[in-house]
Amino acid sequence: MERVLLEIKGLKTHFFTDEGVIPAVDGVDITIREGETVGVVGESGSGKSVTSLTVMRLTPGKVVEGSIMLGGKDLLALTEQEMQGVRGNEIAMIFQEPMTSLNPVFTIGDQIGEAVRIHLNYGKAQARAKSIEMLKLVGIPRPEQIVDEYPHRLSGGMRQRVMIAMAMACNPKLLIADEPTTALDVTIQAQILDLMKELKSTQGTAILLITHDLGVVAEMCDRVVVMYGGKVVEESDVVTLFTEPKHPYTQGLMKSMPTLVTEERRLYSIKGSVPAPGSLREGCHFAPRCEFASDVCRRWSPQLVEVERGHFTRCWLHAPEGESNHYEAAFS
Repeated sequence: MERVLLEIKGLKTHFFTDEGVIPAVDGVDITIREGETVGVVGESGSGKSVTSLTVMRLTPGKVVEGSIMLGGKDLLALTEQEMQGVRGNEIAMIFQEPMTSLNPVFTIGDQIGEAVRIHLNYGKAQARAKSIEMLKLVGIPRPEQIVDEYPHRLSGGMRQRVMIAMAMACNPKLLIADEPTTALDVTIQAQILDLMKELKSTQGTAILLITHDLGVVAEMCDRVVVMYGGKVVEESDVVTLFTEPKHPYTQGLMKSMPTLVTEERRLYSIKGSVPAPGSLREGCHFAPRCEFASDVCRRWSPQLVEVERGHFTRCWLHAPEGESNHYEAAFS
């Protein structure tokens, strides 16, 4: 079995605002092994991106509890200077909007070359050669010319390829991809996903894939973590999640996917909307939208339990026998 590369335990990231404390990430546990692709799915506002930004130490929020271990190194204990040596070198990130992530006043070559000059001590000529090599690797035509272009001269798909080239320039152990195919047409999406799979197979890079697209998850991931309201509500291998989802939220996500065999005229939709972070202080965060919710769900938050080997869910429907009765008795 592959060794554990990244281990997030009990992570809580809060935002301190004039309106009060907002717990954007509330006790998240995620483990990624070497060479593994783990998907994190959920609606907007579920805490996916804040979790990834916390791993990179780029979030404006504050970590109030938990740990983030990368190969035995506690990222939260590093100084900012030490963390700069990790970003782009051991962990790299592809952001969801390449136009705003690339600096408009620097050439493509300058931006790819910056990482190798900082982390690998390359000279200017070496960095330029490495930039051209990476552009070839991600399938960009005319790399010798593109290396001197500015971001606005490239299409959305090419800019996203440049982002991947930047992220992979130093052969990181972990690649965090935050909605890497957002705003790209279907053909370009397929090319980007194929590229990421190829880089994973050739360089052995582990991938943390943040997305709301279950089709992308089915194609790319080994394991899946489902988040809702800042918490992990289900986790399993990708096949089990699609064939035997346990949590009502995951079941709702699966039912909302269009299929070629259904005769339904309207897609299923989970009633209600994701609660604002921090608006729910007690009970299961999904209870207001859940058709199975009872008083115990609205009062007490369930624990994440293993219902089958490697399959975890956070729901009173699957709590250990008698546990919900104990809380119901306390409530009454």
